[in-house]
Amino acid sequence: MNLTVKRLPSLLALLLSVGGVYLHAYELDKKFRRPVALALTENGMLAVGNRDSGSVSLINLPQREVIFEIDVGLGVSDLRTIPGGPYLVATDEEASELILLETKGRAGQLIVRRRVSTPHSPIGVEVAKSGAFMTVTSLWSRRVSLFRFDPDRRTLRRERVADLPFPPRLQWMDDAGGRLVVCDAFADKVAILSLPDLRLLGTRRLPGHNVGGISKGPKGEQLLFSHQILNPFAPTLKPRVFWGTVMKNGLTGVKFDELFDDSRKGESPFFRRTFYPVGTNGKGAGEPGAILFTKAGVIILSIRGTGEIGIGTSLDEPWTRFPVGSRMTSGVLSLDDKLAYFADPYGEAIRIIDVEKRSLVGSVSLGPAPEPGLLQRGEALFHDSNLSLDGWYSCNSCHTGGHTSGQLNDNFDDHSFGTPKRIPSLLGTAETGPWTWSGLQGSLTTQVRQSLATTMRNGDRKVGLATHLDEEALVAYLFTLPLPPPLSEAREEPHNPDELRGKLLFTKLGCNECHRAPLLTSPDEYDVGLEDESGQRKFNPPTLHGVSQRDHFFHDGSAGSIVEVLDAAGHPDGGGLTSHQRDGLVAYLRSL
Repeated sequence: MNLTVKRLPSLLALLLSVGGVYLHAYELDKKFRRPVALALTENGMLAVGNRDSGSVSLINLPQREVIFEIDVGLGVSDLRTIPGGPYLVATDEEASELILLETKGRAGQLIVRRRVSTPHSPIGVEVAKSGAFMTVTSLWSRRVSLFRFDPDRRTLRRERVADLPFPPRLQWMDDAGGRLVVCDAFADKVAILSLPDLRLLGTRRLPGHNVGGISKGPKGEQLLFSHQILNPFAPTLKPRVFWGTVMKNGLTGVKFDELFDDSRKGESPFFRRTFYPVGTNGKGAGEPGAILFTKAGVIILSIRGTGEIGIGTSLDEPWTRFPVGSRMTSGVLSLDDKLAYFADPYGEAIRIIDVEKRSLVGSVSLGPAPEPGLLQRGEALFHDSNLSLDGWYSCNSCHTGGHTSGQLNDNFDDHSFGTPKRIPSLLGTAETGPWTWSGLQGSLTTQVRQSLATTMRNGDRKVGLATHLDEEALVAYLFTLPLPPPLSEAREEPHNPDELRGKLLFTKLGCNECHRAPLLTSPDEYDVGLEDESGQRKFNPPTLHGVSQRDHFFHDGSAGSIVEVLDAAGHPDGGGLTSHQRDGLVAYLRSL
């Protein structure tokens, strides 16, 4: 195992602890870590999962310093403590592994005990209170897995896997009721599964998207989701943005008996829900994230896009908001509830919040980092709600995770009014110009500038106006966003023999004229029988790469699957396909 630390001279190492006080005994390597996950260990240390370095850091909380760091994989996406012992589990999104870690000694060290393969792109892990099992959400394979843990043998065993109708991320485990709540990583779906058999009980539709946190409410009667709500009928005019009409931010609470009502089959909306807004006119709260509750009922909320923390004693009362860093992701409370710790990936630090004083009281640097380049600057800007007027939303708010929230937005990109269009995925699309549904922008830089002006209303801000360097940085970041793997590939499904037949039919039907290789799009606009509210009939075709990982199609999102595109919408030839032809074409498209 490769340690990312260098030991100082042995004499100092012998002085590692004096009177129970830990001394800093390591020289940390210079690198980007990007902390994204936190967990309190059984010996009272703070473990930090670092996305870019693939490492886990240990922080001595009384001394507020990193005392150990170990490389564990390629890209740590989540981290949890297993109750009742010295063990933690981490997910490695890049290597598709679940990693068992053990804390050792008073000096604070970590050892990798086990590595177990997971379905493609594991992105979240939840551990049962008993510590006997854990569930892992896997993004692009659209799966959730259950692993059994044997502390005596230090083993992890994958017991079962369930397929989901959407790419999952956040989850919440109802140990008492034997249920698991899993949220769509990008859009508005919520799945309910039974534990431990992972039987899908049903799906619900959340009135919003970009879920940033899930928590049991202070009174224990409802489940809270922090998220955003995009209004497709509110154009991105200055007054609409100012008043929070375009994008709402807050928490939705739904009673457990409503959420778990098995009589509601399909994607039913949340009934009798309560929405608790965060942000007011002139002071938005873009991208609410992690939700923490003290035993006394004080709520601490990460407002990721604005780099703030909000604290309140009631969901119905105004919040105390204050800046703490660049973007707060994961958060945990100290055992006595007096302090809250939040990971700040772009600040390469852990921020410490005094809950009673409602203020930032300290930070812990995770180690030296290089100067951020154009790419790093662009990633931070992409997630920065302060680029928008009054901080209501970021680029990530609509293009969640660089992908798409699946929502409609009226942002004047097509130079029209009252014609909301589906938000496209940005994954792997930096070279697929022109941009906008009408193909009006031939340069990605020009498109970014247009989005900042008409969608974000950046030019209406009194301070913080975007510069040409900001535009270049955002473009540089967009070029790094990879295509998602085809769903069949992510699930390691056997080759479908119908793919070749579908590929031949794709050419025979002339689909390749609009969706030309190798990008599977074209610079032109076509009339394929669709029309928007303004009478526009010609549209630029989106790339078909990664099409199996999309859940909404056409400019208006009117088709919910590839099958609907071919059958219900009759695209591309008026619905004249036989079932045999359709199956072949679907198989080919899902392989792209």
